[in-house]
Amino acid sequence: MHSDFENSFTRIHLLYHANVNAITPEEIQPEINSHGYHYSAQQIKEGLDHLTNEGYLTNKGSQYDITLSGKDELRSVQQHLETLYQEVIKNK
Repeated sequence: MHSDFENSFTRIHLLYHANVNAITPEEIQPEINSHGYHYSAQQIKEGLDHLTNEGYLTNKGSQYDITLSGKDELRSVQQHLETLYQEVIKNK
């Protein structure tokens, strides 16, 4: 998979999991990589820091949690994914 697509999917995964529970790079790395990605904990941390800089996550020490803006973005992404799923997967 092209890295641009992979990065987008990874960002969605990180937002999703931060919405369920606060996450750390070390705890979430195996989950992210179980989907076929190959990220180090440092790369995951960079992604989490990027989402934090965008206002979608907050961090307290090594714990990252979703913000209200992050929740809004996740809901928007989920709506777009539902539409995309209906078009690309369900109707193939």
